[in-house]
Amino acid sequence: MNRIALLALVLVGCSNDDEVKYDRFNGDGNLVEVQVGAAELLDPVEVAITSSTNEVDIGLAWVDPGGGPVGTDHGVVVEVFDEYEAEVDRVSVVTKSPSRGSDEYDLTQDSADEGVWKIDLTSEGDADEVRTDTLVFKLWQQVSGSEDQ
Repeated sequence: MNRIALLALVLVGCSNDDEVKYDRFNGDGNLVEVQVGAAELLDPVEVAITSSTNEVDIGLAWVDPGGGPVGTDHGVVVEVFDEYEAEVDRVSVVTKSPSRGSDEYDLTQDSADEGVWKIDLTSEGDADEVRTDTLVFKLWQQVSGSEDQ
C-alpha cells in the first residue's frame, strides 16, 4: 500500500513544466483569399502582417499563385521584418474552406534567414469545384517551456 501511495505522490508531483507554450504575436486580420478552381493560374496575393494591436507592420505574407485549378501547388511565404524576427519562434497558416473545413499547418523556417518561413500547399477538391479559401497567418512567440525536449 505504501508503494501505491508513493507512486501516486510521484505522479502528482510530476508536471509538464517543460511543455512549450506560445502566445500570438500578430493581429487577427492577417489573411488572404485564394481562388480554387480558377481556369488559369492567378497572380500572387499578399497581405501585411501586423502586430497584435494591428498598428505596426511586422512582416509580409504571400501566396503564389493566388489561385488556380484544383491540384495547384501554392507557395506560402511569410517574411518577418528584421526588427521582429528574433521575437517570432513559430509561424502557422490556417486554411479555411467553405466546403472542406479548416486545417492548420506549421511553416518551415529558412536556414539562411530566420525571418523567412515557407510551406507548399496543394489545393484539393473535385475537378469541377470552384471556391474561395481563406488563409490566416499566425505568428507565435514562445512564452514557456523548451523546444529541445
